[in-house]
Amino acid sequence: MNNGISVIIPVYNRELFIKEAIQSVLSQDYEGIIEVLISDDGSTDRSLIIAESFGEKVKILRKPKNCLTQGVSSTRNRGLREATQPLISFLDSDDFYLSGHLKKICKDFENNAELGFAFCRLLEVKEVNGEKIYKPWTHKKIFKGDIKNPVVSRCKIVHTNSFVFRREVFDLVGHFNEKYPNGEDGDLWMRISEQFKGIFCNYYGAVYRIEHGTGQLTNNTSDSINSCNTEIFKNAVIRFHKLGLMDSYRMFELKHQILHNEFGSKGYVYYIRYLNLIRQYPLDFLRRIRIGFYEILEKKESMRWKDLRHFSEKI
Repeated sequence: MNNGISVIIPVYNRELFIKEAIQSVLSQDYEGIIEVLISDDGSTDRSLIIAESFGEKVKILRKPKNCLTQGVSSTRNRGLREATQPLISFLDSDDFYLSGHLKKICKDFENNAELGFAFCRLLEVKEVNGEKIYKPWTHKKIFKGDIKNPVVSRCKIVHTNSFVFRREVFDLVGHFNEKYPNGEDGDLWMRISEQFKGIFCNYYGAVYRIEHGTGQLTNNTSDSINSCNTEIFKNAVIRFHKLGLMDSYRMFELKHQILHNEFGSKGYVYYIRYLNLIRQYPLDFLRRIRIGFYEILEKKESMRWKDLRHFSEKI
């Protein structure tokens, strides 16, 4: 039986939000041990003072003085190396968990020894005139391919805040790749899903905060994102062959992403190569069309920002 979870919270200058993030973890009704690891990346504001106010309920991991790099990957990895519990989750320091989240998602691990990871739905939140308003971040329709191929299938399916992992998955596939300034999380989720089974838990368990613009740990320039994504997906294709994976849909989506990153600005070249990809994987192209159809329907619904009570049935 899983009797504990380590929640890793990377932080850099998040004094406005860190208290709510920590409190959302400590207030969970999870019956096992909750180990809260605050992994700092060299904050210069009051973030660590606020974290220290929780006393022994949290463990603070300060950035070593001889560490010259900065970024969310090394900060999360620092937490992974110190985590002691059989289950692992991550929570960004400007976001928060919803009540009951850990109890619900961790229960799925108890009677399923093959399960490597689980993820739930996510809400996004912004503040208007001091009031929090919410809307869904996760797509309304989740397909089997989304669960089997997180990140590869499409965006807005999995998020760092929505995952829980068995500790041993990191022993096998490794930690976050610190050479990537962007896409490091998606790279790790792909590596894990290549070798471990996952499930989707159909409820809202965590919240992603937008439009606050403070304490950013990643470099989100378009050139950096595109360059990293291209390398990440190319490496995924190499691993696909080395591991002998037999999932044509995964390969179709990987190649699609690479083509889009490399030739998206050169429409004609991209179109010709995409047609060749469709001829190679016609069934998987039809699956992509089906997914796109549902996404169009979701956009037509134009979900408005609402009070949290609107989502109470799925929390």
